[in-house]
Amino acid sequence: MKISRFGVHMALFCAAVAAIVIFSGHDHTVEIQNRLLCHALGIDHSDGRFEVSAQVFKPSGTGSDTPVDITKSNIEIVSGSGKTVSEALEMCENTRGKEIFLGHLQLICLGKGVDLSKPQELFEFCLKDKSVYLGVDICQSDTTAKELMKVELSNDMLATENYVEVIERNAEKSRTVRCRLLDLLSSASGEQCVAIPVLTVVQPSQEDKELTEPVLSVKNTALITGGKAADVQLDPDNSAALFLLRDGSKEADMVLRDGGEAFSVSISKKRCSAKTMQGSSGLLYKAKLTVVVHRMKDAANVEDPQKISGLVTQELTRQFGSIFKTCVNEQAADAFGIRKRLRQSYPKTFLEYEQEIGSLYKTAQGRLEIECLVE
Repeated sequence: MKISRFGVHMALFCAAVAAIVIFSGHDHTVEIQNRLLCHALGIDHSDGRFEVSAQVFKPSGTGSDTPVDITKSNIEIVSGSGKTVSEALEMCENTRGKEIFLGHLQLICLGKGVDLSKPQELFEFCLKDKSVYLGVDICQSDTTAKELMKVELSNDMLATENYVEVIERNAEKSRTVRCRLLDLLSSASGEQCVAIPVLTVVQPSQEDKELTEPVLSVKNTALITGGKAADVQLDPDNSAALFLLRDGSKEADMVLRDGGEAFSVSISKKRCSAKTMQGSSGLLYKAKLTVVVHRMKDAANVEDPQKISGLVTQELTRQFGSIFKTCVNEQAADAFGIRKRLRQSYPKTFLEYEQEIGSLYKTAQGRLEIECLVE
């Protein structure tokens, strides 16, 4: 039977495609085997040197014949030091004989001594690596990043998942905010303020019999302004008024007092808006927040919805006023995004005051209008 020219061309094309798939798949396998898949990276700085602690995936545990052994930890820490983060990462690769792959990076943890005044230089290793997702979460350790990276939180496949889930959950509950790499990279201007969640690990103790393994929690939220930490840090239990105004927050738990008796309520955010304008005595930040209050069991003795609404409004107003005075007026830490909103809404006014806006924070005023609905 005579074969047509079209049939010959199709056969050659299919053979070429098959060869490409086979050989590329083989190369990919070899490449993965020679890589350390990094999911979290801790960065510490002391005595002029950076120390990185890369939390990498360990494909098998002792005694395991499967790629993932759910009964054992599947992470390990690879450490290295250098004058730059890139040099420290290179030392990690040299000690293990494998390339560190950052395409799966989910979290970067910073130690207390890390200077953030030049984020472009600090995170140059990320900018040069096209596989790095610039929306990766950033957190800070209350001690050193290395200590946080070494903690095995559970028998889950990757401890990094625990860290990110804790940050995300606390941000949704208005106890902190999520900070991304892009936030730090865009904060090169000296007046921009970035909020970073500070994590701590509570170890089991003889006093607490119920705690059988380390527990990760948000200790507070650090404010970075001009590349340095402000003198004030936001307490998770007293900062809901600020966090509810941020993107990513959905709800909050609050403890209220009716006379001398305390009770708890849960509130969910319905809507919010904020803007900055030029007031009669300086910059004026105005925010509107609508929340729905859900009464808990211990609030059953408080029957009057208007009373509950008034107590919630009073507490949120108190928190807002205290945070605005401490952060903006005293620390010049723009936690509320005053500069950004002024530039967006009044670009001409922003250009007029751009050079002195930092000094204007001292006389800036903040107003919060609250609409409180009770279920």
